[in-house]
Amino acid sequence: MERRNKRNNRHNMVELKELVYAPLHAVSEANMRLSSNIVDFLASTGDMNADSAGNPTVHLHTIQMQYQQLRNDADDNTVAERIGLEIPLLSIYPLSSLKVSKTKVAFDVEVKNFVTVGDSVKIFTQVCSKKQRESANQARFSFEVELESVPISEGLARFVDTLNAQAVPKRLSARPLDESGKALTGKELEEYNRRMELIEREKELNSKIEEIKEVIRGKNNLLNAKTGMNYEEYIENRNYTDEEPEDEETADLCKSIKEYKEISLDLEVQLDELEKEKITQDFQSEPESGSGHDSPQPVRNQPSNGRERK
Repeated sequence: MERRNKRNNRHNMVELKELVYAPLHAVSEANMRLSSNIVDFLASTGDMNADSAGNPTVHLHTIQMQYQQLRNDADDNTVAERIGLEIPLLSIYPLSSLKVSKTKVAFDVEVKNFVTVGDSVKIFTQVCSKKQRESANQARFSFEVELESVPISEGLARFVDTLNAQAVPKRLSARPLDESGKALTGKELEEYNRRMELIEREKELNSKIEEIKEVIRGKNNLLNAKTGMNYEEYIENRNYTDEEPEDEETADLCKSIKEYKEISLDLEVQLDELEKEKITQDFQSEPESGSGHDSPQPVRNQPSNGRERK
């Protein structure tokens, strides 16, 4: 029996440096596995496919979200919009990983043998407890491990920020509503769409007129710097004295200003015709009164085009 116990004790002996290294190696490997978990998690947020070059690529899963919002259109009517948003799942998951921040290992050893190899000495030990019988020796370690949360890396944080920036709401549909909150249909919807077309056209014409007027102001400034007169003063003076422009540059400026003024006038004529069409549509869309008394009529907001009527 005693011989068998000694034989078992020899089998249980471990070189001291290997015994000390073992828990350190275990902690290091645990940290590596914890770090690799974030990579596995990223791969799980999409489908793994190969790109054109055969490289593995994760196609992220997304979630579709929709919501409704109310807004006022250019004619101060209420419009119900359906807004859609496509969000990558990765951008809404809480991202972090764990690492072993502190480890405390406690064990007792008993030196069992020395082996000299060259100039070094190998020390063989056996894990034991002071309170145990030698025949009952078993490898017993006491571990105290502390974990802490590690923020995601800067590269991953920037990638997630890019995903968040790409999540732009898109208007999926828009329904104009009447005063009771019901969607317009039939003739009312046709009249509404036509009026919105007229308003958009009006905005477009006003914008072009302002652009052309800005060009005319710039060229007038050049003409004024050269001759001391604006276009109207210069033309009036030239007609009075019956003189040709002083030089080719002045002639080109006068010609260009004249052309832009003609374009501006043509656009203003179109704008006047458009306003008449809007007024006609308003008149046709007003409900007829069933009695001889005047009844209150709905007042529509007329967007101003910024021009004085003459």
